[in-house]
Amino acid sequence: MDRTQTFVKEYLFTKCLEDAEKPIDENRFQDTLLLLPTDGGLTSRLQRQRKKSKLNLGNLQKTSQSEATNEEPERRNYQRINKNSKVALREYINSCKKSTEKCLKLAHENKISEKANLLHYIEEKHPTIYESLPQYDSFVPMYKELWVNYIRELLNITKNLKAFNGSSALLKLSMADYNGALLRVTNSKNKTLVGIQGIVVWDSQKLFIMIVKGHLVDQIKCIPKKGTVFQFEIPISDDCDSALRYSILGDRFKYRSVDRAGRKFKSRRCDDMLYYIQN
Repeated sequence: MDRTQTFVKEYLFTKCLEDAEKPIDENRFQDTLLLLPTDGGLTSRLQRQRKKSKLNLGNLQKTSQSEATNEEPERRNYQRINKNSKVALREYINSCKKSTEKCLKLAHENKISEKANLLHYIEEKHPTIYESLPQYDSFVPMYKELWVNYIRELLNITKNLKAFNGSSALLKLSMADYNGALLRVTNSKNKTLVGIQGIVVWDSQKLFIMIVKGHLVDQIKCIPKKGTVFQFEIPISDDCDSALRYSILGDRFKYRSVDRAGRKFKSRRCDDMLYYIQN
């Protein structure tokens, strides 16, 4: 028996077993008992660090899942509001069109040729139709008080126009919001649209939905952007009659105002716009 076995017998077996000779008599010992050197606890430290990292990853996954669950209701709420707004706008347009058709029919039946007399007659005889009629004058503050001030501030327009930069103004106008702008159709593949002027109620991806001042009744019209040229003016000041005039090529404006705000417009071929020159 070597020194290692003597050490095990005297210091371990005598304290743990009643008979220290028993495992030796039963030949439970090997001929040589090897005690390998330790790594100073490095393995145990690495195992503890792995356990901590696993715990941290688990906590991160839980927090990310909780954040995702918190974001999902917000996203669903936004989608629901967006869907409801589209439905409300569609219902408003349809109700306005139906009311204007009924109003024009009543004007034809009663032989009314003046707008004031027609509105007075409908207000007395058909109040439900009168309430659902679109009123151009109610949208005028949207243009004069909101959009004009917004576009002046965006382009930094002053009375003397010293700080006005034309090249940067074009870039800003391409990304501007045209809800509330006063637009006029100057050219179109559909010649019946030429000359229509109105305030933009909604700037959609493919349409400018405008309220137009009519001879008898104000109307809501959906003007397609494709194949249409729009024109608008920006008054320099309220006191001055001069204004800056710009044109919009509808074929290059087939984006929502939200998407257009972060889009960079680049120069491209204009083969699809030859009809502007030909006509």
